[in-house]
Amino acid sequence: MASSWVDEGFIAFDTETTGVDVSEARIVTAAAIVFVGRQPVETDSWLIKVDVPIPEVTTAVHGITDEMSQRDGLDQGEALADIRRVLTARNLPVVCFKSDFDLPILNANLARVALAPLPITDVCAYVIDKQFNKYVRGKNQRRLKPTAERYGIELSEDAWHGAEADALVAGRIFLAEVDAYPEISLTDAQELAAKIARWRDEQDRDFQEWLARQPK
Repeated sequence: MASSWVDEGFIAFDTETTGVDVSEARIVTAAAIVFVGRQPVETDSWLIKVDVPIPEVTTAVHGITDEMSQRDGLDQGEALADIRRVLTARNLPVVCFKSDFDLPILNANLARVALAPLPITDVCAYVIDKQFNKYVRGKNQRRLKPTAERYGIELSEDAWHGAEADALVAGRIFLAEVDAYPEISLTDAQELAAKIARWRDEQDRDFQEWLARQPK
């Protein structure tokens, strides 16, 4: 079987942050995992000394407190520069589970320290799942953990919600999607990224139309 760009390599990426407002939230931790031959071969992770308080509600998700960030974290500007270097050095597509959050928030954080946005190919496993697996029943079944379970991916209970574990799962979900939906690997990475952008717009539009039909 001929290899595809998927086999040649991609980088799975995830962030944990101080909040969900892309324009204001800071990245607290991040992880980038290089996959080659469908296997994780290199991992980089960062704990960052952020310049705003970490709300308790987000600490409850990712486990990082203000004390941990300030005591053990890397300088914010240096860490962000290193994240940018890792994500661009190999010229590989970047795979996220929710790239419409992880990449905009990274670009906003980069801008805050006067660094240029990422010139990368963006592949979103979440959008792919919604495009090819349209009828998933149950509340919150599109989130990372239940999505992983639908594709037969297991992770120990205490490992969820760290950036490194979530990046690994995002990469594995993407590989499971490649196996389930051959169109993905038959399309080159740049074309797939363009399709994902279009699918995301269509999915957002369909959701807004569905909301408008709901009883007031």
